[in-house]
Order: sequence, then C-alpha cells, then structure tokens
Amino acid sequence: MRVRPSVGVGVALAAVYMIVFGGLFKALGVGYGDVGASVSNVQRTLVIPVAVALVVFIGVTSVFGWWRPVLRDRRRAGGWLIAVPIVMVLALLVGVDYSNLSVLDSNLLLWIGIGVALVGISEELAYRGLVVVAFRGSMRESHVWLWSSVAFGLLHSINVLLGQGAGATVKQVVVTFIIGSGMYIARRATGLIVVPMLLHLLWDYSAFTAGDGSSLGGLVQFVLLAVVLVSLVAGRHRLFGTADAPVDESVS
Repeated sequence: MRVRPSVGVGVALAAVYMIVFGGLFKALGVGYGDVGASVSNVQRTLVIPVAVALVVFIGVTSVFGWWRPVLRDRRRAGGWLIAVPIVMVLALLVGVDYSNLSVLDSNLLLWIGIGVALVGISEELAYRGLVVVAFRGSMRESHVWLWSSVAFGLLHSINVLLGQGAGATVKQVVVTFIIGSGMYIARRATGLIVVPMLLHLLWDYSAFTAGDGSSLGGLVQFVLLAVVLVSLVAGRHRLFGTADAPVDESVS
C-alpha cells in the first residue's frame, strides 16, 4: 500500500465524494425532485456527476494501492449472515413497482438503470470500500461499521442543498445510515464488495421507478430496516469479532 489507512484519510475521502458529486449536481442545474423526470435530467444528475466521482475514486484506489482490501475481505463473517443479503435482494425485487415500470418510457428506464448502476458502484467503492479500509487502519471493526455508515448517511445530507426539504433529508439520512449498515453486513457476510453494489443498485432502481400510489415500497423498506437492525444486534459477534486486525486486514 502506498498510503497508510487512517481515520483522517477516510474522513477526507468521504468529504471529497460529497464535494465532487454535490458540486457537479448543483452546477448542472436540476432540482432534486426532478431527477427522474426525463432522460436529460437523469443524465445530468445521476450519470454525469456519478461517473466523474467514479473515475476519481478508481484513480484514488489505484494511486493508494488499495484494490485488494477494497474489493474483498480476507475473513468474512459468513454463517447465517449470508441470509441477510439474500433476503434483501428478494425484498427489493418484490418491492419494485412493476405496474409503474409498464407505463414509464423504456429509454427513461434504461438511463435510470445506467445511472443507479453507476451510483451503486461508485458509492460502494467509496463508502464500503475506501472509507472502510481507511477506518480499519486505526479503529475496531464495530467502529468501522458505525462511522462508515454514519459517513454514508451524511452523504445524503447534501440533498437539502439540492432542493429536497429539510424534514425529508433528515429522514433520508437516518434511513440511508441503516441501509448502509445492511450494505456493510452484505460485505462482511460474503467478503465481496460486489454484493453491496448489487443491493445498492436494486435499492435505488426501486426508489427511482416507484409510482406515487405505491404502498408496497413502504412496507418493503420497513422490512429491510428491521432485518438490518435485528441482524446487527444478533450478528454482532460474527460481524465485529471475526475480522482481521485492522491494519493487517487492509494490507495488500
């Protein structure tokens, strides 16, 4: 590794992602509530800013020499926790508003798919990848989970500057902290970052394509949040007690 993992590096990486994505989103001039209104809006608010952030963080990972610890854990939690990402995938597939998909323009659906795929890859690379590895340089694994999930939740606080209401933003920060914890569990259970990337893609796709009258999405969200919280408590010894020593786990 060319850069030693540390809390300071992790905080800086989280801040850089917020600045790059939020700054480009704001500069491109689309309000938060209009993200999915047209193909052009999706391209300007999801595809372009997130693609730029992804390129930046691919470059950071390469320069730091962190690809191995970012992509996989040498020691995974395993056991019954493997069921958590499976349940999350199934719940998210059930929660997709399929009736609304049938009335949305196919080109719009395609670009939403491209956009949320980029979001899933880039945000997981940043927060369940680089930030987790950085925090492991000087934190116990339980603190790595906590503060990487807090950082992920706070990423969404910038939405209040992009046109979302304050109340909705606070709720989103809390929800994304919990869902981010689910992504962390998925990484620890499987040892692979690609699994939370897939979960992230499904979560965002179901959110961006949901119709106004969809009630199933709210139920699925409640179930997902409950599953994550119960798993964190019940699986804490596997999640936080089976990881390698912080620095050792991060060495490539």
